Amino acid sequence: MKQRCLSLLGTWFLLIAPVIAQAAMTQGAPAVTLSADEKAFLEEHRAVRIAMMVEHPPFTVVGDGSGNGFEHDVLHLIASKTGLTFEKTFGTWGDSLRRFREGEVDVISSISYDEDRTAFTLFTEPYYELPIFVFVRDDFGDYSGIEDLAGHRVGMIEDIFYVDDLEAAGGMDLRRYDTYQEMTRALVLGEIDALVQNLTNINEIIKRRVYTNIRIAGELSLPGVSDEDLRFGITPDKPELRSIMQKGLDAITPAEWSTLTGRWLGVRSEGARKDLPALIRLTDAERTYLDEAAHIDICIDPNWMPFERFDENGQHDGISADYFALFEHALGIDFRPLPVETWSESVEHLKAGDCDLFSLAMRTPERETYAEFTDSYIETPLVIATKADVAFINGLDDLKGRTIAIPALYAFAELLREDYPDLDLVEVTDIDAGLAMVRSGEVFGYIGTLATIGYKLQTEYSGELRITGDTGKSWDMGVAVREDRPILHGIMQKAVASLTEEQRQDIHNKWISIRYDQRVDYTLLWQVSAVFVLLILLGGLIYWRQANLKRQLEAAYEQAERLAVTDKLTGVYNRHRLDQVLGEETRKADRYGDAFGVIILDIDHFKAINDRFGHRAGDAVLREFVDVLRRNCRQTDILGRWGGEEFLIIAPHADKATLLTLAEKLRTAIEATTFRDVERVTTSIGASVYRRGDNPDTLIKRADDALYNAKRQGRNAVAFR
Repeated sequence: MKQRCLSLLGTWFLLIAPVIAQAAMTQGAPAVTLSADEKAFLEEHRAVRIAMMVEHPPFTVVGDGSGNGFEHDVLHLIASKTGLTFEKTFGTWGDSLRRFREGEVDVISSISYDEDRTAFTLFTEPYYELPIFVFVRDDFGDYSGIEDLAGHRVGMIEDIFYVDDLEAAGGMDLRRYDTYQEMTRALVLGEIDALVQNLTNINEIIKRRVYTNIRIAGELSLPGVSDEDLRFGITPDKPELRSIMQKGLDAITPAEWSTLTGRWLGVRSEGARKDLPALIRLTDAERTYLDEAAHIDICIDPNWMPFERFDENGQHDGISADYFALFEHALGIDFRPLPVETWSESVEHLKAGDCDLFSLAMRTPERETYAEFTDSYIETPLVIATKADVAFINGLDDLKGRTIAIPALYAFAELLREDYPDLDLVEVTDIDAGLAMVRSGEVFGYIGTLATIGYKLQTEYSGELRITGDTGKSWDMGVAVREDRPILHGIMQKAVASLTEEQRQDIHNKWISIRYDQRVDYTLLWQVSAVFVLLILLGGLIYWRQANLKRQLEAAYEQAERLAVTDKLTGVYNRHRLDQVLGEETRKADRYGDAFGVIILDIDHFKAINDRFGHRAGDAVLREFVDVLRRNCRQTDILGRWGGEEFLIIAPHADKATLLTLAEKLRTAIEATTFRDVERVTTSIGASVYRRGDNPDTLIKRADDALYNAKRQGRNAVAFR
C-alpha cells in the first residue's frame, strides 16, 4: 500500500488512499494468513528488535520512553494482525542506520529506498511518501531552483538517502545534523541559510516549537530524487520477517489508515467534524464543581503575542485563547479573563485569589508554592534579541557582564537568576518595554520566547533589532491552577490530555505559518527610484551636498559591512565571516588543489582570569591576545574569533610544516608577552591541514581534536591532527 501527502501548514494534504491487495475491503482487522516458513519464523523469533528515530515528528516522538506517533500505531496494527512483538530502541537516524547495518537490530523504520542500501536491506512497500522541500528564513531572498543555494550553508540530516545527489549538485556548503530539531533551530538562528527536508517533519517542528521566521522556498528538484518514501527495512538474513511485515501492512484496512492519518497527520475523511471536542470523562466531584461554578476566572498575559493578549476590543486573543475555546466546548463552562495591563498584575491577582488559573505558564519552584501545573501544551525556545549590528551570540555565557532585560515575574527570570547569577538582569513590565530599552541602548539585549520576539520584530522593529543568539533553553507551558483548587486542576489536566493532534495543528496553523514566497517586493526599488529622481531634480543646486552625502553613505555602508563580519570586542572577523572563508577555501582546494590549514587557539584557564580579575580584565586580555596574533600572523592569514576565548586562523597555501612553524611562533609570542592586567597568559593550539574530500566541519573537527590533545599535554602546547 502507498500513501502520499502534500502538507502545507498541516492544512493542505493530498492523500492517495492505500491500495490494499485484497479482493474485499472490510472495516475489521483480519488476521493474516502465514505460510509454513513464516509460522516457523514467528515461533522462533516472536520478538523482533526495531531501531526508530528518537525524534521524528509526527511519525515517532519519544515521550515516556516507549514512543508515540504514526509509526508506532502502524507497528501496533501489524503486531495485532501478525502476532509479532516489537522491541523498540531509539537513536538519531545515523545511529539507527549504523546499528541496523551492523546487525544489532532486525528492523529499521523510516528508511527510504536507495539502490546502495539494497545490499543490506530488504524493503517493505512504502507506508507513507513525503515531498521534499527547501526551507529558508524570511530574509533569504528569491529562490527559483537548487542553483540559488550555491555559496550558501545548507542543512541536511546525516546519512539521508539523497546526500550524494546534493553533493553532486555542487556549490553548497552542506552542514550535517543528527536531528530535525537541531537542524531547524540552526536555520531559525542563522547558523545555516537553508535546509532540505520533507515537508511534514519540518512543518510539525515549526508548529511544536512556535517558529515564526521560516518559509518554504520551493520543492527540491534534483535528477533521480523523488519523494521521501517511508518503509520498514529488514536485515537480508530474515526474508520471512519481511514477508510477515508486508502482510501486516497489507492487512491494514482503509478505515484504519483514515484513522491514523487523521490522528497524526491532519488528514480528515470527508465529513469529519474538527470542532467536536474529545470526550472528557469527569468524576462526580469534578462534574459537580463545574455545575456549581457560574464561570472560571483566568489570568492571562495581556501583551504576549502570538500566545495571548487582550485585543483592541478587550477580548482574549491568540493561541491560548483558541485552546481555551476548545476547553469551553469540552467542559461546558465559561472561562473569563480578568482585565489587567501587565503580566505582573496577573501574577498578583492569582496569588490574591482573584482568578483561578493562568492560561499559559511554565513550572518553576517558586510558582509551585502557590499553583499546580498541568502537562504542557505549548513549547518554544528562549532566544536573545539585540541591535542588528551585534555579532552572533553563542550562548548565555557570552552575556556575562552585559545588561539584559527580562519580563518581571516570568518563569525564565527566576530560572536564569538561579542558574546564571553573574548575569546583570533588569526586570521590565513586558516585551515592548524590554525591546524599547534594547533599541535605545539602555540594555544590551532582551531574552524572551522566539515566537513573541519574532512576532514583534516582524511587526514593529524590522531592521533595527534581530535575534542574535539562542539560550539553549526552551519554555514548556501548560495551565497553572491555584493550589487550593485541586479538583479544578484535575479537570484542566484532563482537558489538556484530551487535545488531539488535529486540534493542535489547526490552532498552530492559524497563528504560525510557513509561507511560499510568491510576491515581488518593490518597496526598496520605489524608495531608491524616488531618491534618485529627487537627486536629479536638485541637480547642480545641491551638488556639493550630494557629494558629501555620497561619502557619508559609502562610509556607512563600509561600516555596516565591517560590523556584519567583525567581532565587536576584538575587531577581528566573527564566526559568520570565518564560516564563509572556510567554505571558499575548501571549494578552492577541491577545485585547484590549493593547500591550506587551520589553527584553533584557546586561552588557557581563561575562566580563572575572569573569576580572579573580573570580566573587564578578561575583555582586555582578549584584545591584547588578538594584537599579538595580528603581529605574528602572515599577511595572507585570516584571523577571527571562533567563540568565547577561542580564535581561528585560516592559513592559505600552508602545508603541515608551515602550519606547525606558524603555530609554534604564535605560542611562544603569547608566552613571551606581558599582559597589562594579568601579566602572563598561555595558549593551547590545535592545527590541521586540508585533505582531499574534507568539508569545513571535518577539517575543524580535526583541529579541535588536536586542541584537546594539546590541553591533555598540560596546555601551552601545539598539537596536530
